[in-house]
Amino acid sequence: MQKALRTITYNYHSPLNPAQLTVAQGEEFLAETELCTGGWLARAEDCWTPDKTCALNPTVVVAIDGAKPGDMLAVDVLRIEPDALGYTGFDTKLNPLAERIYPTDWGVYAKTVRLDGEFALWSDAVKLPLSPMIGTLGTAPAGEALSNARAGAHGGNMDVQEIAEGCTVYLPVEVDGALLHIGDVHALQGDGEINCSGGIECRSVVKLRARAVRRPEAYGCVRVENADCLMTVASDKSLETSFYLGVSQLLSWMEGEYGIPKKEGYLLLGQVMQARNTQFVNPTWSYVCKVPKKFLRRAQISDTISS
Repeated sequence: MQKALRTITYNYHSPLNPAQLTVAQGEEFLAETELCTGGWLARAEDCWTPDKTCALNPTVVVAIDGAKPGDMLAVDVLRIEPDALGYTGFDTKLNPLAERIYPTDWGVYAKTVRLDGEFALWSDAVKLPLSPMIGTLGTAPAGEALSNARAGAHGGNMDVQEIAEGCTVYLPVEVDGALLHIGDVHALQGDGEINCSGGIECRSVVKLRARAVRRPEAYGCVRVENADCLMTVASDKSLETSFYLGVSQLLSWMEGEYGIPKKEGYLLLGQVMQARNTQFVNPTWSYVCKVPKKFLRRAQISDTISS
């Protein structure tokens, strides 16, 4: 099985980044992901400080043979294997929430934890169940490069917990081969990603496969699905804009995939939609909007509503 190594990484989603390997559509492959701040973490005694940050969400790049501009790339996340060490931390001078909570108490606070495959060993008394996710997953834009700190319709640094084993992520193809950028795995992350550094940031090995599919005309933000839900992920400088875009795109997906008229879908989402902000510490803030598939059977949806 082909593997992209973390020895070659990039800090921007760019059409100029050469792919480390090219895989066939539907071919399974492995990607080693680097720690979001670079490869400094080697021992449990190592602890993060801002001066150790030598990279910004470094990503490996894989091309998908036959993916063409105008397509949509369906990326199946098959497995995420976190490393044995991870860390989390914040600098009150750089963290937008911490500087409000600690306006006069400046400093760097960080913690390195062992990961045993099932738990993060937070302390002798506390073990946190792991729930690994891919923080940064996106395709190259056709034009100007985009920082790996950002997220948008191309994917990027979304930091959404649902981008985990068993999901499929749908991303736009803007250049030949799509140039899929992969990195920034978290062993665990709470909503808001309030520490800035995670979640528990870690190296990992991920197993993926990808194929080109038809891109809907209404595509406007990242789409994700798993066995239970359809999800949209919208990322903008404004949480309000992110939320509105995520909802409208979810309605478009329900209409295109299930034939549910948007006004009917709007009423339905008013009862069953799940939505939350997953991070607000990056230059763009992400919202995930979800609808359970069990409510989307065409036979259960009325096509007449009162206007």
